[in-house]
Amino acid sequence: MSTTFMTGSDWQGSSGPELYYRVHIDDVWPEGSGASKDDLADGDHPAFAIGPKAERPLNPCGFVVSYDSTTGFVVLNMARGFIASAYVANITAYSGGDASAWAATLEKHVPVWIDDSDDLPAGVTLSRSDLNDADAHNPMFGYTWPEQDEWDDSDVGGGNSDPFPKSFTGNDATYVLTVDVMLMPDNFYFAPA
Repeated sequence: MSTTFMTGSDWQGSSGPELYYRVHIDDVWPEGSGASKDDLADGDHPAFAIGPKAERPLNPCGFVVSYDSTTGFVVLNMARGFIASAYVANITAYSGGDASAWAATLEKHVPVWIDDSDDLPAGVTLSRSDLNDADAHNPMFGYTWPEQDEWDDSDVGGGNSDPFPKSFTGNDATYVLTVDVMLMPDNFYFAPA
């Protein structure tokens, strides 16, 4: 289970597309201790929504590329179709402000949402639930996607077999898997030049 935002040099799952936008740290969520999440630091690569929560679920989304704590500016890749590693929680529903349903497995090509609920562990911003713990609609972020060597007989690194569905530790509590996610929000307004 995660206790920090995604880090490391291997977080990027595809070489493109790239569409970078710069926003201020105050304009991204869920982030910061007030959101039951870690504070963003340079070298972290979480999935975030941008803009006021009151606009949900129409918020643009992206993967953090870099953060400068001196200026407070965050650079996100918001290119539709970009693939990166992310933590995905197995929560599928909430009731009375608490997680109430969990998936036992995670399939490829299934939707994931930005989720700011308290039930998600620190560092985890994506779940399988389209509503948060306050019954507000979560912004659609994208879809789970296989890594290059997870395609059946892809010959990337040798003969491969499809590892999906991937099993969570259980389906009676909140658990997290690290998988590639393709950024494919419902509300995509930006187009590459």
